[in-house]
Amino acid sequence: MRKASRYMPEYTPSKPSFISLGVGLLVLGLLCFFYIQVLYVIIGLVVFVSIWAWIDTPRVKAHYDEMFKSRESLSICTFAREFDCHEVDTWIIRAVYEELQEFLPTNRTIPIKASDSLKDDLGLDDDDLDMDLAGIIAQRTGRSFENYEANPYYGKVITVRDLVLFFNNQPKINAT
Repeated sequence: MRKASRYMPEYTPSKPSFISLGVGLLVLGLLCFFYIQVLYVIIGLVVFVSIWAWIDTPRVKAHYDEMFKSRESLSICTFAREFDCHEVDTWIIRAVYEELQEFLPTNRTIPIKASDSLKDDLGLDDDDLDMDLAGIIAQRTGRSFENYEANPYYGKVITVRDLVLFFNNQPKINAT
């Protein structure tokens, strides 16, 4: 007759062999090695970006300070006069002017000219325009992004004037 299950012996794990122990330690060592290498790369990138920002900040600040000093007498009125307000929606003019100023990496209010290059003068890149700025301006002005490829300024927005005219050529949203 067999013993009752309550008398069944406890499980005792077998001792690991030297081969499985060696393989386990090797895998653990490789994981630690790669983890440390990735950690070094991340630390290196952080240090590189920090140094780059530290070196570049005075140059960027000097650029905007110089721009501010040379344009102290300009305002949104000067900017608006660069457009024919009978053909260009004044809401677009104001929204572009205000949102560009908000987006500039400076605490000063820099007067903007229609002839300013978005990339060279204002320091904006295509991602800034595509991902952030365009959506804000479209929402503020009540313009749609539907069929934007048909816009005559699509792919040709280089200056602030081009940006204003791009939105002026977009259809209005029918919500009032």
